[in-house]
Amino acid sequence: MKEIKYNSSKRTHERIKRTFAELLSEKKTVNNITVAELAKRAEITRGTFYAHFNNIKEVSEEVEKEVVERLQVSNNKIENIEDFPIFLHEFFQFLAENEELYRQILSSEAPMAFVNRLNLQITQAARDALNANSFKHPIQELDVMFYIDGATYMILKYFRGEISMSLNEIEWYLKERAFEMFLKDFSTETPEE
Repeated sequence: MKEIKYNSSKRTHERIKRTFAELLSEKKTVNNITVAELAKRAEITRGTFYAHFNNIKEVSEEVEKEVVERLQVSNNKIENIEDFPIFLHEFFQFLAENEELYRQILSSEAPMAFVNRLNLQITQAARDALNANSFKHPIQELDVMFYIDGATYMILKYFRGEISMSLNEIEWYLKERAFEMFLKDFSTETPEE
């Protein structure tokens, strides 16, 4: 990624990423997006695009990297199993803050690498949370994988518009399932809208 120094340049950089997400939502794959098309839609010149990115793939990678970095910051706060609900809450807050962007990106067929990275981040958070507690039975490792894979797929389905639950409802649901599977001491409050 190229260095961004000025506020107007930062706004252009963000506009390029938003436009990329729009095009990805429409085209369904990164390979179908051209620099010329993105520049025209973003109302910038190709030279302006190249002042920010070297190619379309770099835009896609930066969007993925931002999410992964944000999740890694949240992961650093996990020291025991009681921290996992906090991680989930921060994770869902981040999704809500960037909902339109991720809805566009995840509605395409391209995000499987992104989803896999997301899955790895949530898995690491869960393992960090459970690290202080030894598994009572080897099957619990399968429970963790089952939970994380289900959570990741549920989030993907949400952003693709395939389920009618809100992000708050999904967060609450995942906390309840974690409670049943691992914790037994979560609050059982209903989700707030």
